[in-house]
Amino acid sequence: MKKFLVVIERKPSFTGNFIQGHREFLQNLKEIQTLFIAGSFEDQTGGAYVIGADSLEEARATVAKDPMNQDNECVYKVKEWNAN
Repeated sequence: MKKFLVVIERKPSFTGNFIQGHREFLQNLKEIQTLFIAGSFEDQTGGAYVIGADSLEEARATVAKDPMNQDNECVYKVKEWNAN
């Protein structure tokens, strides 16, 4: 299983309406042992999390289910990460 870094940047139009769903989504990933670590940026501009997946396509499909991954809310970037 590979690791993927998901970086989230809030847009100026960010409402915060999906934060609770986002937290529940991350909790579910943690419960199924797909989520390694997650957190917000101190300056409240977004956050990041690390997930496990077999491919970039699988990681992107997982991230697409994140309730906060909305065009008018945030920009999500998914990168394969060679972290130890």
